[in-house]
Amino acid sequence: DVRPLFQSMPLLLIFLVAALTMRMWSEERRMGTIEFLMTLPVTPLQLVLGKFLACMILLGVALLLTLPLPVTVSFLGVLDWGPVFGAYVAALFLGASYIAIGLFVSSRNDSQIVSLILTVLVCLGFYLLGSDQLASLFSQRTGEWLQSLSTGVRFDAITRGILDVRDIYYYLSLVGVFLTLNVLGLEKQRWSTGSAPRQHHKLWYAVIGVAIANLVVGNVWLSQVKTLRADLTTSQIYSISGATRQTLARLEEPLLIRGYFSAKTHPLLAPLVPQLRDLLKEYAVVGEGRVRVEFIDPQLDPELEDEANTKYNIKPVPFQVSDKYQASLVNSYFNVLLSYGDQFEVLGFRDLIEVKEQAEMDIEVRLRNPEY
Repeated sequence: DVRPLFQSMPLLLIFLVAALTMRMWSEERRMGTIEFLMTLPVTPLQLVLGKFLACMILLGVALLLTLPLPVTVSFLGVLDWGPVFGAYVAALFLGASYIAIGLFVSSRNDSQIVSLILTVLVCLGFYLLGSDQLASLFSQRTGEWLQSLSTGVRFDAITRGILDVRDIYYYLSLVGVFLTLNVLGLEKQRWSTGSAPRQHHKLWYAVIGVAIANLVVGNVWLSQVKTLRADLTTSQIYSISGATRQTLARLEEPLLIRGYFSAKTHPLLAPLVPQLRDLLKEYAVVGEGRVRVEFIDPQLDPELEDEANTKYNIKPVPFQVSDKYQASLVNSYFNVLLSYGDQFEVLGFRDLIEVKEQAEMDIEVRLRNPEY
């Protein structure tokens, strides 16, 4: 896969977009050409959309230049193009929301440097809302609400191969809100010349307020819609069966699914960890609050490791790893715990993976169907 290409994309786009938008309006204000723009036979909306589309074209060119990377990977192995397509779609929508924020900030400042810094801070704020460090400071419900406002969390959901209408609309609502504020800011430039009556000002504020309110409320309404999702993967690995959905719907108390994964493990198991994480997250989505999914590294927390060893009889497995310099043994966890009431079941790595020999000295390690 090419997920490492997109893991840092939300942060990189912040600085790229901030550099693209910092002078879009600030330079017009500093040079005094914004007054000239106001006299042209174009509306503020047309001016804003022109700036926005110009930045989007540059962003599209920047993303296009990364396309040789997945193409090269597809020649090296079997590449699932579904998540790659989803990642590029997510990057475009994420970049569009950052551009809208950057244009609004630039329209409020005469200095390019101030616009750059403020754009980075605002976009970074939206990105960090979903960080685990911030969410851990609040209750689980508040943490989930903060993550729903995070541009990074929604980006990760799309890049793993799930295209959700709620995620796309969230980015579009950010674009709509900040472009609307940008249009209002330009229109107020005309008001300063006294060309518009006071009643006209109130109408503008009312229209802008209603538009922004509808964009925000749309997210609240769509948050209840959980079926408008598309599994972009070739094997439909994130499509939970109807039987599983019915089972989860009948749960009478919360079900805990906890993954025990060590940071250092066998090289053949390491690529399977993020795959299994993504698959388990789908149960939390389908469970609609009845399923809690956690991931821990017991070797980083002695108390959790003691609980895993004594209460659930989860033990690390010694794996032999070697490179061209030395061979060694690594004790690693690769387990999934399912706890429901006073009952629990533990799946070890032998339950979760299957090994196939492709040649005399070549083996392939794949995940079994964890749903089954």
